[in-house]
Amino acid sequence: MSEGITLLELIGISPDELEWHNLAQCRGMDREIFYDKYEADENVAKITDEICLSCPVLQECLTAGIENNEHGVWGGIYLSSGKPDMNRNEHKTEAVWEELRERIGEVL
Repeated sequence: MSEGITLLELIGISPDELEWHNLAQCRGMDREIFYDKYEADENVAKITDEICLSCPVLQECLTAGIENNEHGVWGGIYLSSGKPDMNRNEHKTEAVWEELRERIGEVL
């Protein structure tokens, strides 16, 4: 790495403009897997859950979804108007919910 260039700059992120979504595991992915495709296919939903569970900014993502009354998958949880939609999350196992609770702390 050249002297004076940070790791963030090397991967195309300006440290002055760094926001949580710049570090998201899903950055650059097809956004539809977090909306229509998630709703339509349980296998897509399970893979999407795995992506979210491996994300370093899961808690920040969920917080943004709740605060902005979003719908779709935010922080590994499908939200409707900023609240968990249990119908769209019913495929999740207790182990997935347990891991989510450990990662999100007091967000919900």
